Amino acid sequence: MKSLLFEGASYQIALAEDTALDDKLVCVKTIAYDSKRLQDKAYVVQRRKALHQEMTFLTLSSHLLPEPLDWIQLEESETVLSREPVLVYEYMPGETLFEHVKEKHPTGMAPFRALRLIREVAGFLAEIHGEGWVFRNLDPRHIVISVDDIIHMVGASNAAKIGERPLHMQNKGEWAYIAPEIREELSGQFIKRQADLYSLAALFSFLVTGEEPRESVENPLTRAAYEKLAALDPQGLTLLIAKNMQPMAKNRQARIEKFLELSLPQTLPTPQSKDFGLMALPAPWTGAESPDSRAMKSTLSPGPLISVERQAQQQSKDQGQLEAAEPQGCRGILSRLFNRAR
Repeated sequence: MKSLLFEGASYQIALAEDTALDDKLVCVKTIAYDSKRLQDKAYVVQRRKALHQEMTFLTLSSHLLPEPLDWIQLEESETVLSREPVLVYEYMPGETLFEHVKEKHPTGMAPFRALRLIREVAGFLAEIHGEGWVFRNLDPRHIVISVDDIIHMVGASNAAKIGERPLHMQNKGEWAYIAPEIREELSGQFIKRQADLYSLAALFSFLVTGEEPRESVENPLTRAAYEKLAALDPQGLTLLIAKNMQPMAKNRQARIEKFLELSLPQTLPTPQSKDFGLMALPAPWTGAESPDSRAMKSTLSPGPLISVERQAQQQSKDQGQLEAAEPQGCRGILSRLFNRAR
């Protein structure tokens, strides 16, 4: 064990050397449990199921995913269940795409460089969609970029099977890059490919503007981001983002393959292209939520206004029992591993 790479609300990841693989650098991922729920068997089972699902996802045939290397079960556990699982997978060197943009391109990348990266991500989505998965959350913090713009997807705990009920902890976290229809969706009926199209457009917007999207369904773009996106040249870049940041899934492109067809420099859509003629970016507003406020201090298009309140969806009794605040750090598992390493 070398160092703690990441400590989140639900997991911790450490950097280690695998002495059985010529001291290859690896990531060691452990579950961070809510310390108040260590004796809650249903909760512990769900948390372990989520980690195992991530390992299953990492076995998909995509060169952008780190390779899963081991699934270790420690005899000791501080929970009601024994055999604590630990996931070991390939370490991907580099910095997160979020750090890269914020530090080196605070006002946004060159549009065609951003387009090349987005096409890489879109190709990855085509691969996992073909195997029945969606990534759900293309947060730039979940993508590592290294030399020569080589990228890897490292936030695999967000992935879910198409049409299946998401695990309860997947409805936590930031919503800026998550499609509106799946933010509090528990049945699985909206876990579809179009959700990744929204996430891809939100990521594209961040890359070319340096401005993160907002969680608001009707108002996802800051004024600065809106103005930069509206001025992109060629206009086809703007149209691709506008088409896929629509709050309703049916108004986005239906399949990632269609996005790939239209995202080459020579095939970008125009206002004359089918389904793009009246396409406009969702316009920002200030003040109270109303069409009048949206147009305040500007002549921007009002865009879609659907006024969706954030509220919990109908959920099963079992799922409801598992809804609770995730931990702020329970480092017992990693601490034991570090102590053994010493």
